[in-house]
Amino acid sequence: MTPAIEWDSSVQFLKTVGPVRARALTRLGIETVGDLLGHYPRRYFDRTVTTPIGQARSGDEVTVLGEVRTCGERRTRRGGSLQTVAITDPTGVLFCVWFNQRYLLKQFRSGQQVMASGVITAHAGRRQMSHPDFEILDPRGDTLHTGRLVPVYGLTQGVGQHWLRKLVHDTIAMIQRKLPETLPDDLRTRHRLCGRPEALVGIHFPRDAAHHKEARRRLVFEELLLVQLAMALRRREHRQRAGIVLSAPGDLTSRLVADLPFTLTGAQRHVLVEILADLRSGQTMHRLLQGDVGSGKTIVALIATLFVIEQGYQAMIVAPTEVLAQQHGETLRQLAEPLGVTVETLTGGTRVAARREILAAAGRGEVDLLVGTHAVLEERVELPNLGLAVVDEQHRFGVIQRGRSARKSDGGDPLHVLVMSATPIPRSLALTLYGDLDLSTIEELPAGRLPVTTELVSDDREQQVYQKCLAFLERGQQGYVIYPVIEQTAGQDLKAATAEFQHLSSGPFAHHRVALLHGRLKAGEKSAIMAEFAAGTIDLLVATTVVEVGIDVPNANVMVIHHPERFGLAQLHQLRGRIGRGGARAICSLVHDRLLPGQTLDRLRFFASHSDGFALAEEDLRRRGPGDLWGVRQHGVPGFRLANPLRDSAITDLCAAEAERIMRDDPGLDSGPGKVLRAALAEIYGRIVPLASG
Repeated sequence: MTPAIEWDSSVQFLKTVGPVRARALTRLGIETVGDLLGHYPRRYFDRTVTTPIGQARSGDEVTVLGEVRTCGERRTRRGGSLQTVAITDPTGVLFCVWFNQRYLLKQFRSGQQVMASGVITAHAGRRQMSHPDFEILDPRGDTLHTGRLVPVYGLTQGVGQHWLRKLVHDTIAMIQRKLPETLPDDLRTRHRLCGRPEALVGIHFPRDAAHHKEARRRLVFEELLLVQLAMALRRREHRQRAGIVLSAPGDLTSRLVADLPFTLTGAQRHVLVEILADLRSGQTMHRLLQGDVGSGKTIVALIATLFVIEQGYQAMIVAPTEVLAQQHGETLRQLAEPLGVTVETLTGGTRVAARREILAAAGRGEVDLLVGTHAVLEERVELPNLGLAVVDEQHRFGVIQRGRSARKSDGGDPLHVLVMSATPIPRSLALTLYGDLDLSTIEELPAGRLPVTTELVSDDREQQVYQKCLAFLERGQQGYVIYPVIEQTAGQDLKAATAEFQHLSSGPFAHHRVALLHGRLKAGEKSAIMAEFAAGTIDLLVATTVVEVGIDVPNANVMVIHHPERFGLAQLHQLRGRIGRGGARAICSLVHDRLLPGQTLDRLRFFASHSDGFALAEEDLRRRGPGDLWGVRQHGVPGFRLANPLRDSAITDLCAAEAERIMRDDPGLDSGPGKVLRAALAEIYGRIVPLASG
């Protein structure tokens, strides 16, 4: 007997799915009926309006309807492939092109009717559309796929557009009368929001643009309100906990500050006042410290750890990579050990005997500051007097929980937590995503830092870029050449670090000391290479994004980034932040493919013309969306599916005010409307949000 279909039922039990297609759907993050109906369209074909091919102009985003005339493929210079399908209508010809997607050609046959949607570009005197959304029309004229706003879904191998569209349509029809409401009636009335069943119909199969707008507003409101409430509940929980009271400081922090070869900026001093006030308050600290590249977050974190250590407690700093953990460990050891503070570093590459000694010493309370990586801290590290954990936000929840379990279960107060953001987050977004944390921002760079000159260069001028790079090296300075991948793979039209290292070290930079650094090297090899680069015995480092965060070599003043379109703006900013750290003039060259779409080039031009990390982060988030809310993918804890707090700023503000009102009037969510919201929170955020059981 087929089980009744509910919101949390496995998709395997839906008609036409079965085990094979269910496995394919998991690649899209779809395991349950709720996941399926939350797999919103990424765009729509407006099949009520199309543009004649002959009237489409370069830069226009259009939908065209035509007939397949020819299909073809050719190899590119770097060994990849370019697929081209020519479609025609009575007014002209459009060439649809894809890179390295050979399987697509099997779908096209001459004479088929095709609808394609995308941005028109001009190339070699012809109209072109790169990587368009397309659909081969059903000759039977099924009304689900034609003559309306037709949803276009993200797909994977084994999942076709027509099949998925019909599956979603039939599932909505089957379940919409069973759907519990997630927003209280009075709230929906006050904000003029449609009901949940109507919103799901309108987001997947809207009657028209107005219906879609109404549905999207309701679902965006729900996402933003629930995350605001989730953060408010976590914040309330934190503030109700007693913390380790640190009120009798010694002299470690003052001695460190007096011995520093530089003066702390006003912004650094300001955030230290906030952090130290938390540590003295008697409540647990849960604070986010953010700042632009090179703003000095690490020294602030060290001062905070010394404040804890000088009062008899231990501290921990968690770095996201082994390279950064090793560098942090060495830097902090040089600063702290002259003060009598014991610093140890523990990573996946630590030898077994050394690991055993470090863990034993830490368990005896003989390690004052332990620096490690996320992977190592999955072990049970005993720190009996742990008072402060400093973590990178990308491992935020998991690491904090492990940090708590690292203390002996003696019934003691919870430890203080300082989260450091490697990427600046616009304040409006930080208050939404990190509303459970107090926020400190370092808003100024150390004196003497010059902005890095950034240039956008097409790949046919690569040799000119290398000549500029050579000029820096010949003046005794150092540099980086960055690639997006370690090795080339079949069908991938990308330069790779290993192959290009051979070319660069034997060609343009044959008379200089060149080294290769990537994530597959053993920890000891990576540490040795970074130590040599920092010491100046390596002139040029050919690397992947393993150098993205925290690498500090003041003599490095030139960087070449290949395929910059493969990186987000915030990631490019982190890479660029590795150069110009010593106050000298620095240059970053972005070497891109000449055939990049116009929108991609616009994004890179924005990066090249902006040096403010907060402006870049905001633009990146506006274009790409916040993605996964928690920084780690886990079933049942999704990121934003529709909402973008920056683009939807008006709704964000509305939800912030509503969440504040709800927490003021019904902090336990015990009223009738509160119970509706509590059930919705339990469905989405139950694993990480403390919820009353009433």
